[in-house]
Amino acid sequence: MSPRKPVKSNRPLGSPGSVKRDLLKAAIRLLSTLGREAATARAICNEVGVGAPTLYHHYGDLAGLHKAAINEAFRQMATTYRRTTKTKGPLQGIRDIWTLFIHFAHEEPLMCRIIIQHILAGDPPKAVDGILRSIVKDLSRMKTQVVLNYTPKLTAQLLWVSALGTVCFTSTEQGNSTPAYPAVQESMIDAILNSLFATKKSAKKSTATAL
Repeated sequence: MSPRKPVKSNRPLGSPGSVKRDLLKAAIRLLSTLGREAATARAICNEVGVGAPTLYHHYGDLAGLHKAAINEAFRQMATTYRRTTKTKGPLQGIRDIWTLFIHFAHEEPLMCRIIIQHILAGDPPKAVDGILRSIVKDLSRMKTQVVLNYTPKLTAQLLWVSALGTVCFTSTEQGNSTPAYPAVQESMIDAILNSLFATKKSAKKSTATAL
């Protein structure tokens, strides 16, 4: 009995890195547009033009690829926070990353719901912890510019919980005839920031008024 010939892929030969990136992009697209059920190993591999062993080689299994796709969404948010904070400070960085997160929930509700499922299961994207630690560190350095109503760590946790609540609302409002986005997003971030922070000037004014 003659040995079976390997199945040839229609994909042109390329670097392993480019194949890995293409698998990630295909997974992100299918998860965002069709949901988890449609983002199967076969569908992703067919879109990229490779066999299933290639997917397993780069990501271990389909769950590993799905998780990489989720992590990528938050990696971009972490990059936005670091870039804005470097030039405009942590408060603007917080505002920008909040806006990006809520906009993501509105534009890609299917992917957002998958991310929320992972968070509720105790398996959040890797970048979440890094973002929260960065916020705590940055807020600890801002005592000369703002008054924190809570500790830096608790402030970061409250921001995260508030963002998740707004994201859940935004990602499920698609069926409403009069969607609340972006008005709710803008009102929510203002309310949260006003309750968590007070500028030195505002604090002095409040103290003087109380006296």
